[in-house]
Amino acid sequence: MDKYILYHDLKDALQHEACPVCALVEQRVDRSIKVMLREGAADGQLIGAYVKARGFCNAHAYRVKEAGEPSAQAVFYRALLETHKQHLERYVQARKRHVEPQGGMPLHRFRHLLRATVAGGEAPSDTHAYLSSFGSEERCPVCATAEASERRYVEAVVDYFEGDEEFRERYRNRGVLCSPHVRRLVAEHADRPSVAELLDIQLSRLDEHIEQLRDIERKAAVRCSEEEGSAYRGGWIRAVRLDVGAPGTDTRYKQSAAALKGWTVKP
Repeated sequence: MDKYILYHDLKDALQHEACPVCALVEQRVDRSIKVMLREGAADGQLIGAYVKARGFCNAHAYRVKEAGEPSAQAVFYRALLETHKQHLERYVQARKRHVEPQGGMPLHRFRHLLRATVAGGEAPSDTHAYLSSFGSEERCPVCATAEASERRYVEAVVDYFEGDEEFRERYRNRGVLCSPHVRRLVAEHADRPSVAELLDIQLSRLDEHIEQLRDIERKAAVRCSEEEGSAYRGGWIRAVRLDVGAPGTDTRYKQSAAALKGWTVKP
């Protein structure tokens, strides 16, 4: 994206109580999905990367589904399901090798290993290999696109805040980031000179949102509407996006390493 275009897109995305990074990431993800479905079905390398990543994460799988193009999606999912089928066939054959020919019952050793697996011990190598086949060291392709965009747009917020007076004033009046992007701001740009003021602005916006939520609590007798333009949409629904960002934003940081121990997480 041209820096001049990015500047104007980011400035236009600065609206009251809405994270501009989320707005641009959602646009970028939508464009990448359309390109992937339009051109990717004939790109063996892209299909191979999709299969290696074991497809999309849950959130992006449904987002891609909503984009249509069923014939293109069929190409991707056929390749993925064929891979799952190959792993399952190998596992089924491995299980059969552990079955006695006469009675069809598992061997004592296999039963012992299976009991150890249920009890939390080491899984049989064949079982472990099959379970591992569902995961990948590669990320969901759409997640990877979203994260790269997040990094660029958060950095752009800092750059333009430091280098452009018009952008800086607009951000002071309208700017706010969702929690995932505040976290990225601090994680990647904590030493930049403008970050202190950006965090002060964030504190001010959070105070405003907390007060809005308190007001909704006080008006508990009034049913909150989800209709666009409702006064209440600016409170509790917007607070959801402030907490977790736009749908599909990576929030794995919410789980500590201890909490994830033993889990296979597909980002």
